[in-house]
Formats: sequence, C-alpha cells, structure tokens
Amino acid sequence: MRLATTRRRQTVLATAGPGFLGCLGHGDWATREALEAVADDAGNTVPLGGAGCVGAGWAHSACVVHGKVLVWGRYLEPPTSALRLSRLDMVLPIFARLVNATALAFDMSGDLALRPVPVALPTAASKVACGAGVTAIVDDAGALRTFGANAFGQCGVGAFGEVVSKPADVVWHDIETPPKVVDVALGFRHGLALGGDGGVYSWGKDDNGQLGIGGRDASPALRRVDVPDRCVAVACGLAHSAALTDKGQLYVWGKMRDPTTSAPSKVSSSLPDKYGDALKPRLVPMYGTKLTQLACSNFHTAVADDAGAVYVAGLERGSREMVHAPRRVTLPAGAWTLRSGVDAVALVSDSEVRAPDLVPGLACEADVRLDARVDDAAFGWKHAVAAARFNDD
Repeated sequence: MRLATTRRRQTVLATAGPGFLGCLGHGDWATREALEAVADDAGNTVPLGGAGCVGAGWAHSACVVHGKVLVWGRYLEPPTSALRLSRLDMVLPIFARLVNATALAFDMSGDLALRPVPVALPTAASKVACGAGVTAIVDDAGALRTFGANAFGQCGVGAFGEVVSKPADVVWHDIETPPKVVDVALGFRHGLALGGDGGVYSWGKDDNGQLGIGGRDASPALRRVDVPDRCVAVACGLAHSAALTDKGQLYVWGKMRDPTTSAPSKVSSSLPDKYGDALKPRLVPMYGTKLTQLACSNFHTAVADDAGAVYVAGLERGSREMVHAPRRVTLPAGAWTLRSGVDAVALVSDSEVRAPDLVPGLACEADVRLDARVDDAAFGWKHAVAAARFNDD
C-alpha cells in the first residue's frame, strides 16, 4: 500500500524482509512484509537523511545518524553462518528459531544485536557500507575504518585474522601519503575505497581478480588499482568490481564468467587469464554515452547516463548466462538514483524503489520492491534498509 501524502513527513530508519537473521532491527525475529520504522526500546524512531546514510549486508545492517554509526544483526559473523541458518530455516524453521534463541542467550561478546547499537568512534562518521560480516565507515576527515570478519583480509587492516571486533584504521600498501577517502564499497570478501585524488584502492580476497591488481593473491592492505583516468565512483559485487571515471566511462574487473561453471564466457574467453576473469580493469564500451552513476549487486553492474537512462549488465535470470553488454532498463519517467546492494541494485525515485530484473531478451524490466517514499535505500541479502518518509501524525 502506498503511503499517503501529508504536509509533514519524517525521514526515519525503516526495514523490511525476513526476520530470522536478526538484521531488521525491531528487537525480534519477525518478518516485515512492508517497510516499518525501527524504534528503540523507548519507542523512539531513528531520524535519517542524506545519501549513503544506510547500509545493508548479508546478515546485518547499519546507518549514520548525526555523525554516529548504528549497527544491528549478525555484524561480526562470517557469511557462512547466515547461509547455514538460511538453509535450516527453509527445511526446519522450528530449529532455526531454536538456533536464534540459543545464539542470543549465549552471545557474551555482543556479536548479535536485534536493535541498533552505537559503534564507538573517535570522529564523526559521514558514510557507511556493509558487506558479508564487515562494516566500513568513512569519517568527516576522510579516514576509513572497518571491523568484522577478516579471514581473507577483508577488513584491510594489514593482517589476516578471524575477527576485527572494533573499528580499526585501514593500512595502505606502499602509499606514503594516503589520500582522504570520499567513498567506500564492500563486496563479499573484498572492498574498494575511492580517494579524493580520484584513485581507486582495493583490499581483501582476490580469487577472481576482484582487486584489479593483476593476480589472485589476497591483500590485507589497500593497494592502488590502475584505472586510466580519475574516478568519481566505485562499487563492488560478489566477486567483481567497477569504477566510473570523470570522463563518464565504466571500468570493470574480477569475475566475468557464469557462476555455475568454470568455463570462460564468450566475451571474456579472449582475456589472457585462462579462467576468463579480468584481473585488471577493462573498459566497457558504451559509445556516445556519458555515465554519471554507478552501483553493483552480487551479480550485476548498473549505470545511469547524463540523460537519466539506466543500464544493467550481469547475470541473466532464467538462462544464468552472463550479459556483458549493458541493457537499458525500462522505467517510468522521472529521476532515478542508483544504490548498491547485495541481492539487487536499488533504483530509487521519489515515490518507490525498484530493482532491475535482467531476463532473456533485449530489454530489462524493473520490479517495484518498496512501494514507499524514501531518501535512501539498500537491499541486503534478504532484507531492505531505507531512510523512509513516513507521515508525521
């Protein structure tokens, strides 16, 4: 049901989706079919505003509120635990509820939070991103801090380890004067930082070349990615990465093949890597188009041009084939903002949030996921987090 329009609206934290992972923030395990405002124990809602103020990961969520970061869900657990619990919930839901009750009762280290909890930070935060058990925070001064699962160096703190329990400064590899970070993106087990110098920096797991540094060795420290031009946006998928340059060009790297097979795709078979992955950034030709926005989900890359058209490339639903030439998304007229996510890219308008649906054919549809007015939104693995405008009455 569409929310009614009134003269006054509050922009507050709201979530929707299955509740068994504990990442909705309502203090319980219940499912919310539609966006519902998140409230604390005293019944107060969480005011939000601005782009990049919410993040949705695999089994946790986060938001920025007046320079403070709140997290909730399984924010320190590796994604394997969420995957196991999801399978259990599908087969034996009663046992999944038992696992949840046990996890909450014996959570001595505070790894699980059913309501938003504050993160201790030395400075005010400006942006937050969520991955698979990892949270990244950019502060007002351009410093980047991360915490969470770190077995593959996906926290970027200079060393491998099981868990980084508190926000820690990232470590830069062979970079004497690190740039100020203006944006950050997280994939499944890797990350990208965008520097104020227009440089792109990567860290974490690199089995598919998602770091873009020419190999497959994981890096626990940030390394510069060789993109030919100054970049203005970065995004991460499950095992691929993308960057948008100030010339409006798109570069991608990482996994290029069908996830169901080890055979190279038709497009990537010409690459020097025998597995068909792009180990370094490669230009996506979109002749005559200047791109202005970029977002990624697990298996898709979405861009928008200066005329407002939106295009998507990636895994085709049904055929499971890789679509390397971006297809235009069929959308209602209006302005659309692209936001990265796990399950899908969020296409945000003034009245609804859609997700592109890449199906066999020449076009790409976009299904309505959230029939509500939002300022920001992100789709996690199975849930949605938004800065929603509810009636103030």
